[in-house]
Amino acid sequence: MTIKRYLYIFISAVSMVFLIGCAKKGETVVIGVGSALTGQESAIGQDISHAVELAIEEANAKGDLKKKIKFIAYDDKSDPKDAVTVAHKFSNNTDVIGVVGHLVSSCAIPASEIYNKSGLVMITPSATNPKLTMNSLNNVFRTCATDDVQGVAIAKFIAGKLKKKKIAIIHDRQSYGQGLAEEVKLNSIKLGVKVIAFEGITVKEMDYSSVLTKIKPLNPEVVFFAGMYNEGSLICKQMSDFGIKALYMSGDGCYNPIFVELSGKKSEGAVVSFVAPPFEDIDTAKEFVKTFQNRFGEIQTYAPYAYDAANLIIEAYRQTGTTDRKNISETVRKIKNFKGVTGNIEFDGKGDRKNTNFYFYKVKNGKFEWIRE
Repeated sequence: MTIKRYLYIFISAVSMVFLIGCAKKGETVVIGVGSALTGQESAIGQDISHAVELAIEEANAKGDLKKKIKFIAYDDKSDPKDAVTVAHKFSNNTDVIGVVGHLVSSCAIPASEIYNKSGLVMITPSATNPKLTMNSLNNVFRTCATDDVQGVAIAKFIAGKLKKKKIAIIHDRQSYGQGLAEEVKLNSIKLGVKVIAFEGITVKEMDYSSVLTKIKPLNPEVVFFAGMYNEGSLICKQMSDFGIKALYMSGDGCYNPIFVELSGKKSEGAVVSFVAPPFEDIDTAKEFVKTFQNRFGEIQTYAPYAYDAANLIIEAYRQTGTTDRKNISETVRKIKNFKGVTGNIEFDGKGDRKNTNFYFYKVKNGKFEWIRE
């Protein structure tokens, strides 16, 4: 991260504490962020937090809301137990009208149950495991796509675009990683691709030689890793060290400049998927990208989706003028053709975003380059 980003994080944290201490209960309403603000995924978590903060500031500046909206962010550390604690904090604060989060599926799924009990709307910009919206919780939504869509796209890319026949799959045993790995396996087999290995790793370990030793003699054409960028970068580097010549591929958890930074030159040629083409190429996102980058620096991944999630909650509050949580959740569900920076948004009966897609990027000269099809 840049010094500018670190300084802003510190200043934001101090300012947030001041706001929480000075604002009287009932004078404002609150939109919260539950995300990883420290730890391995904090770069993405901070991006989500900044995007929501920006959306709230812009909404307050318009002056057309019944009450000003206050911004509060809590750190779930990408830990399910902490995510449940965060969910209880927001649920017990009667000023909170909605939450943007949580970052990873292993946190979003248990937190969603807590929010549902209190009727509090939760919109995740980044948790892609399909199980999140399979429990008939009428207050849970996502602005991103799901891993059943991603799994199909990745399998088609491997079989059709790359024309590969043998793949090894590694996952991180987490809700996101293992769920995506299973989708890629299922859909690859359907397309005639042989899955010659399906292995799990333990997150935060530094040495994955035991798994790579199993995979090397199988001579895969592709090694697909389902997980986040810290472990992904280690596997990418260690594949090279072991002399594994297969193409390294990953899902959206590795679509982050930190993956390239940590992997170094060994990431050259790696292919990852993501939910959008480059944001600067999306007409509806260009103004947001400019504003965000001028203030916070480079977008990591899901900031535009968090910005849209916050604006959906704001729009529901604007339309209803109420702090009634059930009313706000129902209004979010009924919103049609919402013009977000990531495109038009509306939800299906489960709370998933309609009409989503995935795109592919190749690391070239130390940067992600969109593979146009």
